[in-house]
Amino acid sequence: MPHKLFPTLLALLLVISGCHRSPASAPREVILYTSVDEPVFRPILDGFTVRTGIKVLVKTDAEAAKTAGLVETLRAERANPQADVFWDNEVFHMINLGDDGVLAPYQSPAARDIPPQFKDAGGRWASDGLRIRMIAVGRKGEQVTTLEQLTDPALKGRIGMANPAFGTTSGHVAALFVLWGQPRAEKFLRDLKANDVKLLGGNGEVVKQVAAGNLYAGLTDNDDIDSMLREGGELKGVPARTKDDPGALAIPVSVALINGAKHPDEAKTLIDYLLSPEVERKLIDAKFTRIGVRHTAAGDTIPVMKVDYTQVARTMPKAVDSARKILEGRE
Repeated sequence: MPHKLFPTLLALLLVISGCHRSPASAPREVILYTSVDEPVFRPILDGFTVRTGIKVLVKTDAEAAKTAGLVETLRAERANPQADVFWDNEVFHMINLGDDGVLAPYQSPAARDIPPQFKDAGGRWASDGLRIRMIAVGRKGEQVTTLEQLTDPALKGRIGMANPAFGTTSGHVAALFVLWGQPRAEKFLRDLKANDVKLLGGNGEVVKQVAAGNLYAGLTDNDDIDSMLREGGELKGVPARTKDDPGALAIPVSVALINGAKHPDEAKTLIDYLLSPEVERKLIDAKFTRIGVRHTAAGDTIPVMKVDYTQVARTMPKAVDSARKILEGRE
C-alpha cells in the first residue's frame, strides 16, 4: 500500500467507527406525563437523572384540568404513544386507563412490598403514597368536622369545592356514590347546591378563598392545605369524614408504564425509582402525600375510608355526570 494513502484510510476508518458508536453514546431519555405538582416532582426527577444519567422529559397539565387533561391526551395518543410513563396524582383515572388498554403490565421489583390494595394485581399500576381528602376551614368555619356540616344553612354561600369534572374531586364524588349509594349521594349534592356551594377552578383555589376569608370552608386535598399554611394562610384542615364513618378518602398517587412506550427500558428504570421507599419518603417530606403505602411513615394513624378503588373508578363517569348536572343546576 502506498504510504501516502495511509492517512486517508485511517481517517475513513475513524469516521466509520464514530458512526457505529454514536447510537450507544446518545443520551438516554424517558418521557413522563404527570399531574404531580412541579415543586414536588422536580427535585425527585433531578435526583433520578443524576443517579442514572437518564434525562426525564416532562409533560404536565393546567391546575383547572389536573389529571383529566393528561388522561384524555393519553387516550388520544393510544395508537401512537408519546409518553413512556404516567405518574398520576390519583388512581381512579389510572384504573380506567388500564381498562382501556392504555397501560402495559410491569411487575416492578420495587412494588413487591406494597400492599395489594395499593397496586394492580395485573401490574398495570402501583402507588407510591396516599393523599387525603380534607375540609379546609377558616376561623368562621371551625365548627365543620364532617362533610354533612357543609350543608348547614349558617354557611350558605360560604362553602366551596373544585369542579367535579376534574382532579381528585371526581374520585371523591364517585367514592360517595359507592359508600352511600346513589340516592343519598345525590341528596347530599342537592343540599350543597341549595347551600349555594361555589364551584372553583381547582383545589388550590378552594384553599386560597378559605384563607382569604371569602369562604368559611371547602373541600380540598392535604397538600393544598399544607402549601397554603407554608405561605402563612389562616386556615386549618380536617379529614373529610362523614358523620357515620371516621375515615376520609385516601387517594393513591399512582405510576404506570404506557402500552407501546418508545423507551421501555428507561421507563422501567424510572418506575422502579418512583415506587421506591426513598421516593415514598420524599413525597411525605414534601407534604404532597400524607400517608405512606408501606405504613412506615408518621401519619399512618389517620383513619381512611374503606372503599374499593376499582369500583369507584368504574362508577366515576356516571357519578361525575350526575354531580355536574346537580351542582350546575341542569337537572
